[in-house]
Amino acid sequence: MNVLLAPDSFKGSLTALRAAETIAAVITRLDPAVRCVLRPQADGGEGTVDAIFRAVGGRLHLTTVHDPLGRPVQARWLQLPDGSALVESAACIGLTLLAGDEHDPRLLRSDGLGMLLRDLAERGYSTVYCGLGGTATNDAGYGLATALGARFQLSIEAPRGVRDALASVRAVEMPHRAAQAITALADVDNPLLGPRGATAVYGPQKGIPEPEIQEWDHAIGHFAAVARRDVRAVDPDAPGMGAAGGLGFALACFAGARIHSGAAFVRRHSGFDDVLAFADLVITGEGRIDAQSTQGKVLTGLRDAAAGRGVPIVAFCGEVVGDVDTLTHDLGLSAIIPITSPDASRANAMREAERLLANAVVRAWPVISAS
Repeated sequence: MNVLLAPDSFKGSLTALRAAETIAAVITRLDPAVRCVLRPQADGGEGTVDAIFRAVGGRLHLTTVHDPLGRPVQARWLQLPDGSALVESAACIGLTLLAGDEHDPRLLRSDGLGMLLRDLAERGYSTVYCGLGGTATNDAGYGLATALGARFQLSIEAPRGVRDALASVRAVEMPHRAAQAITALADVDNPLLGPRGATAVYGPQKGIPEPEIQEWDHAIGHFAAVARRDVRAVDPDAPGMGAAGGLGFALACFAGARIHSGAAFVRRHSGFDDVLAFADLVITGEGRIDAQSTQGKVLTGLRDAAAGRGVPIVAFCGEVVGDVDTLTHDLGLSAIIPITSPDASRANAMREAERLLANAVVRAWPVISAS
């Protein structure tokens, strides 16, 4: 029996690779005749570099840039075998780089990602894939653009934080940059502005109080209007412009980037489809499955690929919100298997995720393998 293990990360507790290794260790202990092939997945956020490096190799590098608060941080990125570069925005400006009391969006900027892209251009990397996801910033790429060389004229001399700076931009001059083809990897289809935009949907989890959402949205709208007039007339309503606090828009406007599905990129470059041709079963997993999971590109992409070859797919998850049978049907899966009980402490479950996942595989494997 050939089992293809392709989990996403259990965010905050298990990386996709560690989840795959945990499942494989249990299965091979229970049934040594089973061949497990690991192809951990990601959507362009954290884990993208690891997933691709494991599958195709390349060379890992560290570059010192700024974290969201302007402190030095070593950002890890991958030189792919074809000479292109793969970076994660979360490695520079990710939420995980901040302590719990540092999530003040007025102080958080995306300069670090711009510094990394500029460094890659100076090194001669003409093709760059930039994963978007897991970022702490909501500056619509103001910091990124500054690091890339943009010069902003402001109507006030000393703006009090990011939002004031965005609202006070009067003009922007973008100097000529070396030719660099950037592909932004993202799987959210949110526009930049409005009720489905970057701030309204993701701002609260980045620390923006609900009463300030509209003010932030207006400030970003003003900034985008000036940038579109002075730099490049991209459409802020296009899908993905609101990714990563507006970095989708910023990369398109200031770097001429195009937006591509991160999950599809990882699925293709990790060799998932090649291994699927010989698989009898696909096992995936992620931290949470709910009604919104039908829009998640990792899970639905794996499901569609597996269904196309008639291969059953089972998903382990940290928690299920909703009726398991209904979600299993709606998502087109063979089974959804929670690793915790409904009344379990979430904090404890995240601390014990590896043990809980292993125990869940032990319980479920006899049924999964027999079906």
